[in-house]
Amino acid sequence: MRHRIFGKKLGRNHNQRKALINGMVRGIFTYGNIETTEAKAKTALRVIENLALSATKADLNSRRKLFRYLQDQTWVNRVAEKMSSEFSGQTSNFIKITRIKRRLGDDALIVKLSFIKPISFLEEKKVKVKKEKPKKTVKAPTKTVKTTKNKVK
Repeated sequence: MRHRIFGKKLGRNHNQRKALINGMVRGIFTYGNIETTEAKAKTALRVIENLALSATKADLNSRRKLFRYLQDQTWVNRVAEKMSSEFSGQTSNFIKITRIKRRLGDDALIVKLSFIKPISFLEEKKVKVKKEKPKKTVKAPTKTVKTTKNKVK
């Protein structure tokens, strides 16, 4: 009987499960969506929703909570700013699970875990437009003809 046992083991020990969930959290807060199996998605959903709620508050305690998973302060600041602007006033339901397909090898259900609003935390690349310099006119060099003394007969 499974009395008082919470959560799924996912075929891993405690440290491996923790690393798996950390990787999934980093992935969703980097790209905005991830594809994984349904069991893994349901396990990570609780942690991701909790962190998303903290990120909308964007106070010091929330940033420290995010730092435990993301391990990069500039990334934490970017996530906190985007989440507080996109989901201001929202307290739940940040993530949706969309069924995609069944995996061929083991027939596992593959789902897409994404935010309900399309959001990407990657930095937008700024394209620098170079100003065209006025072209200088270059004079073509004059050709000099070399004469040879020895001619072939």
